[in-house]
Amino acid sequence: MTELSESPVLSQCAVYADMFGFRHTMKIAHQDETKITRTRSRLYALILSVLGPAQLAKLYPYLQTRLERLLDKELSPAQMHADGSLCLPLAETCRVMASRMMGLMFFGEELTSNPAFSKAVYDHPQQTVRCMALFQLMPRVISPLIHTIVTRRGAAMKLILNLFMPIIDSETKNWTEPAGLKELTLLDIFTKETQATRDYWSPETLTQALMGLLLAASHQPWEILHEEIRTAQETQPLDYQRLTQLPLLDSFMRETARLVLLDKWNIRRKALKDYTFTDGTPHVPVGATICVSSYNVSHDPATYPDPETFDGRRFVDGNHKDSTHRYADVSEHYLIWGYGSLACPGRFHATLILKLALVNILLRYHIRLEDPKMQSHWMYEAFSMPYESTKVIFTPRGTAERCNK
Repeated sequence: MTELSESPVLSQCAVYADMFGFRHTMKIAHQDETKITRTRSRLYALILSVLGPAQLAKLYPYLQTRLERLLDKELSPAQMHADGSLCLPLAETCRVMASRMMGLMFFGEELTSNPAFSKAVYDHPQQTVRCMALFQLMPRVISPLIHTIVTRRGAAMKLILNLFMPIIDSETKNWTEPAGLKELTLLDIFTKETQATRDYWSPETLTQALMGLLLAASHQPWEILHEEIRTAQETQPLDYQRLTQLPLLDSFMRETARLVLLDKWNIRRKALKDYTFTDGTPHVPVGATICVSSYNVSHDPATYPDPETFDGRRFVDGNHKDSTHRYADVSEHYLIWGYGSLACPGRFHATLILKLALVNILLRYHIRLEDPKMQSHWMYEAFSMPYESTKVIFTPRGTAERCNK
């Protein structure tokens, strides 16, 4: 697995460039892909794995305020029941919450308060995924036409570029984002860290890199999670450090990711030339793609006893044989973030967003599916895709307790 992950002949970028059609969706030329991969990988590793996590504790109060505003105001037009509960489309609600919070983390308050910009940041990843699906089904020759139709001639990316270019051109000096949050945003960090190599990191390539990273985050056990969170909040404020020290929350999230994989294949690599592994097999011809079955890894009974059963306490009670137990960990038995040096560098940021959203929702609401028999997702090739029709009922906790008396 390590050789598959680390060999320079087996390219991660080439696989995803083919899948997502980056020459169309991100405007990356095919002949530049290898150079871009090496240059960007170094920058991503520096910023997201080193500088980025150091900023998360400082970002926490801004993200908390943004999430509270979303829950208090932006969800209010939703369909409301007589008891005050909200009926919300699951997939769309999750995307909006993630987009708003990731937008703040990446781009700050000023840009994300612009409705047109927020819509573009929300639309661009969705359009890229739609293009990916269609690119797999249609002849490659019509990929440019597919991209033009799905993205409406790249309208979202063009709007983002137009807003970013003056900021990057001025090295963020002309950016009116308030001090404090500005220095914590990835846009500011990226711009300053690439200043010495602006000949390569132009406003266009820097914007593409940021958008690439952004593209690159109803069971009863919810109640045991609520108890852990409520107890932690009662003893002291639930700040960033406390949020990272909730073992049951980590266990629940990791078990969910293990059992319901977003992608059944991982560590995808495309051979840039003929390659044979050091033990003699397999032999991978140039242009072929090789990968690992993350489904088999995460459902191996030798590592996870009773692997088809959801056990929210699995990584608290030790009902596994993996050396890691946290949601953001990387392991050969847990591949949702990839593996080795190319494991997702943004996993700490994504984990913070997910934990913050989940904690705030659980403290406010009881959660249940509108239709308990409704399936929440379907499979497209190796990918798990959400049903847009699946709805969730959010019942305010005070209301639910009164109704049960």
